[in-house]
Amino acid sequence: MPSPRSWNDLFADPRFHWKEPDPGVVARAERWAQQGRRAVYDLGCGAGRHMAYLQTLGFRVVGSDVAANGLAACADMLRQADLPARLVRSDMTVAPFADGVFDAGLATNVLNHNPRALLQQAVDEIHRVLAPGGEFYLTVLNTWDWRYGSGEEAEPDSFVLAEGPETGILHHFFSEPDLLNWLGAFDVVSLERERGELQLSTCPE
Repeated sequence: MPSPRSWNDLFADPRFHWKEPDPGVVARAERWAQQGRRAVYDLGCGAGRHMAYLQTLGFRVVGSDVAANGLAACADMLRQADLPARLVRSDMTVAPFADGVFDAGLATNVLNHNPRALLQQAVDEIHRVLAPGGEFYLTVLNTWDWRYGSGEEAEPDSFVLAEGPETGILHHFFSEPDLLNWLGAFDVVSLERERGELQLSTCPE
């Protein structure tokens, strides 16, 4: 089995400091701006590509991540762009924010890295911090991804990859029914298959 690794280890490598925003985030940011949404939560902000992009559009963005190296890279990117660095170090299962404080939020390939026992806690925290009518955009890996079944199976549909740049990292692969079950407290606005991912926009019910 590969040696355990974390995203803190990966963010020590500049290869994981992505710069370009996810196309799905770009599309939704345009709609959020038109809808007058302003306060955005970037869950698992990593090295800051979405925080930087969204703030250039006028959103007030708060980012959280469990990885100190990711937050350091994020702070550096924002400082170079002369943008605010509203950053919090926290696990995705405990969002250190009051109820209903965000108009919108995003998590791109973040929930993938939770064991099943913690997934519902993470989803419940997303639900809690969104304002009524708020929208959350997320992407996750799916069970038809080419990496599904690769490496050591830790639990159903979850594998510690044995090759590639994310070797040693836990990946959970969602089926559509599985994902929708976790999101039972949300109204699913859209569900799409793109680039080997499941993409969803959701609102609290």
